[in-house]
Amino acid sequence: MSSKPTSSATTEVWVNTKVCVKFPFEPYECQRIFMKNVVDVLDRKLDAALESPTGTGKTLSLLCSTLAWVQKQKEIKPLDFSTWQSSGAGGAEKTEEKLKNSFIPTIFYASRTHSQLEQVVHELNRTEYKWVKTTILGSREHFCINQKVKKIKESNRQSHVCRGLVSKRACHYYNKFDAMTTDKMNEVLDKGEAMDIEDFVKLGTQNSICPYFMSRQRSETAELILLPYNYIIDPKMRRRYKLDLKNSIVIFDEAHNLESICESNASAELSSTNIALCIEELKKVLALLVDEEETARAEADMDTEAFGNQKIDLTKKLIENLRTEDLMAVLEKVFLLEEELDKLYESNLLKPVPPLDGKASDGEILLETLGKSGFDGNSVERLVDILRDAISYLLSKNEEVALTEKGDGMERVADFLLSIFSTHAQEVAAAVGDESIKLADRVDPKTIARNCKLYIRREDGKLTIKYFCFQASISMRMLKMRGVRNVLLASGTLSPIQAFTYNMGLNFGAILENEHALKQVPVLTSIVTRGKHGGLTGSFQNRKNVNYVSDVAEALIRVMEATPQGILVFFSSYSQMDELVATWKTMKSAANSTDTYWARMEKSKRVVVEPRAKEELAAVRLRYTQGVSEPHGAALLAVCRGKVSEGIDFCDAESRAVIIVGIPYPPIHDERVVLKKKYLDDLMGRKDVTHEKQSSTDWYQMEAFRAVNQAIGRVLRHKNDFGTVVLLDTRYATAKPEMFPKWLRSTISRMDSDNCALKTARFFKERCHLIENSKVDYIKKQAKQCKSFSQAKKSFPSNPRDDITEITLEDMFSPANMMLEKKESSKLMPPSVKPTISSVFSLPTNEDELKIKKWEQENDSQSTSSSTSDSNKRKFKTEIPVSSFQTSSQNEPPKKKKLVLLTRETLPEKYRKALDIQTSELTKGMSYENQKQFVATLKGYKATSIEWEEVFQRLRPIFVPEKPELFISCSNILRSEDKMKFLRKALSSKIY
Repeated sequence: MSSKPTSSATTEVWVNTKVCVKFPFEPYECQRIFMKNVVDVLDRKLDAALESPTGTGKTLSLLCSTLAWVQKQKEIKPLDFSTWQSSGAGGAEKTEEKLKNSFIPTIFYASRTHSQLEQVVHELNRTEYKWVKTTILGSREHFCINQKVKKIKESNRQSHVCRGLVSKRACHYYNKFDAMTTDKMNEVLDKGEAMDIEDFVKLGTQNSICPYFMSRQRSETAELILLPYNYIIDPKMRRRYKLDLKNSIVIFDEAHNLESICESNASAELSSTNIALCIEELKKVLALLVDEEETARAEADMDTEAFGNQKIDLTKKLIENLRTEDLMAVLEKVFLLEEELDKLYESNLLKPVPPLDGKASDGEILLETLGKSGFDGNSVERLVDILRDAISYLLSKNEEVALTEKGDGMERVADFLLSIFSTHAQEVAAAVGDESIKLADRVDPKTIARNCKLYIRREDGKLTIKYFCFQASISMRMLKMRGVRNVLLASGTLSPIQAFTYNMGLNFGAILENEHALKQVPVLTSIVTRGKHGGLTGSFQNRKNVNYVSDVAEALIRVMEATPQGILVFFSSYSQMDELVATWKTMKSAANSTDTYWARMEKSKRVVVEPRAKEELAAVRLRYTQGVSEPHGAALLAVCRGKVSEGIDFCDAESRAVIIVGIPYPPIHDERVVLKKKYLDDLMGRKDVTHEKQSSTDWYQMEAFRAVNQAIGRVLRHKNDFGTVVLLDTRYATAKPEMFPKWLRSTISRMDSDNCALKTARFFKERCHLIENSKVDYIKKQAKQCKSFSQAKKSFPSNPRDDITEITLEDMFSPANMMLEKKESSKLMPPSVKPTISSVFSLPTNEDELKIKKWEQENDSQSTSSSTSDSNKRKFKTEIPVSSFQTSSQNEPPKKKKLVLLTRETLPEKYRKALDIQTSELTKGMSYENQKQFVATLKGYKATSIEWEEVFQRLRPIFVPEKPELFISCSNILRSEDKMKFLRKALSSKIY
């Protein structure tokens, strides 16, 4: 292993008498407390729930404390080879790894998305622990560089095609990987710091080695494995990736959604259509196998060799262990399952569940139905293996099999069976059951099934079977039964934490509600209980009330007028937001006024609305960040649990206020919600359950407040941030304090809308000097990040014919993409800043701040010396143009082209109107021939068999010249990186 690097900036933090954590800077008190709790539970072999506000370096604290504890274990338990003997090729190395793993826990670090894991890699590389052997796991969709596999969009088919290519030695990337020795592989991968997916793909492309298998092989000996949640929680994924969790430490970061994710992964869904398709696919496989066997025998009969030398080669099936008798047995069971489910739906075992259309029962009814069909926990893995082999066989036939017979039905049935029987395994039942009951009675899978509901709905003669698990503790205890040593759950918002820890069902040795890094939290929280016309109650029954609609609009406008820079406004749902916005656009704000409420909002802020379509979010985010830089600022209207409420970072000027309209309760008529409430109500009435119970009302409220707290977390992102939180609903006033995060509770006060506006104005007036400074800093930040972004782009090959920068989703999420005509400069870079993703979650050290401040002063002085009017410009900070922060000519590299970004804002007005046309309008009135051409073109584009230029050429004669506006609207269907190219070509071709 490489030697440990040293750094003068590193601080040694002794969290107890045995463990010293090497932290990249002097930690704050909240970080010391956090790390001490982590080390304490690791020492005691217990679990932890750790809530620490956003901006307090949670990820960094988790990594450093856990890795420090593991390194200490290595010192305490040194490797002893005297009792071990190695044999065979690579025996010594395997023995070392085996010995190491028997003593030293492997760390599995799980987060919700790959983008969050990339941030974890970035944080890890800031520390002295970056040399720890690390890997990151992901699907072929993220890793694969073989174009044959990459062009397939469905992940399941990607997996099967990849396995087929590997088995036939037809993938040269895998072949090169397979031929590499362990030493050579380590030489390629050991770079002295952790790698993210992009690094693996880049390395694989450069060396023509499969990145997917490189990362998987490295996981066998890695000390730290980064992976998405479902790879650990979902039993199917654990099986697929062969994850050995024995003696491991499992960390779930951003764990606020973990309860619902655990329940979802222990649930399953199947339809009668899936079963029917599975039957047809199995018949197809049997027919193909019989044909191959007959062909093989015919060839053997014609062979002229002596009888003893004849070879009846029946392995032309490609899958050697796929036998017709096995397939016949599986087919018979699937036939029976189809019949039994039809009988079940017609029986009186299922009961109606108003207001739902379908019928439900306890989960054990499904286990009985599967048993009648011949499926049980002992044989299910073998059955699933047969189905998977059959899928691979079908996919290997290519042109011989129709697109609809590629194994989707078999895949669905296999996943359903594996989910049900993994969740109901005997050892899991033993872990979930009451410990007072003897083990022999607890291993019954019905123990688990009592925590589940079966729901079946019939529509147009087709059955949909849904199996809902309503105990998150089942997934957690499943992990513990597989030998997990510690489970650490961390998030900025676990509140209400008591309900969260109860539902997780773990053995918690630490439950932490951490304070903020600042003793005095710079946040004003207002619960607005009344408007001009009375109480503000945003219930479903009241949200169309004219007085309520006008009072909410008035309260919003007053806060918008009092708040500088950026405001985030969250609604309970898309339907509520759409209804209110539509009403405000037509409702006059006063009897004698010509302005609507919406017009008044747009006068106080640039207002943008979160789109439902994910691909449109980047452009909306860009318009918002541009608006924040304007004198009046901007407001982004979004939805709780939506794309904006988590996963996107809004720093400083971008979130001066967070406003929440109403309380985001889950949809009352949603199937899962109705059945979960019924499950909890049934549980409350059961006398055999002696442990503490949660009422359906408490659960429903907890779900709402967890979404509220996640949205509130947008307001403070680091120690120098400040802002206001406004809760527009009288029902917040009756909520218990523990429903809110601990750091927020002392800032809460109740008031009417008039007082809220006055206090908000006073709050920001007291910080006017900070706001004025932040206006300039925000524009400077955009300029600096734009330079960093441009420098990072230099390492990627570009087409010299393109004179615009492509705008991808990732690019637009960065505030760097302001509407700047900016010359690149590789010299103006602060000493501590790399041209990579900057950390927005960490707390800077004083030394970092001084370095950056010194760098800014030096470059400001250069700018001042080059322009005598610069000091005058600084007097009008809100009016400073971006160009005044461009570097002087002596810092600019010569002969660099200007980067001109083509965005919606720079398009002609008629183009912008065309882009607003709904996609459903494109084919209205279109001839049958044109429709066929249109659909074929989009299918080809989706499968990546044709590029955007060909799409342009094929669709042009369909729409132009009669309907050029629809042709322009077609760009909305394209991928984000192709959309702007399409529009640019339309402009240059003068299409419209």
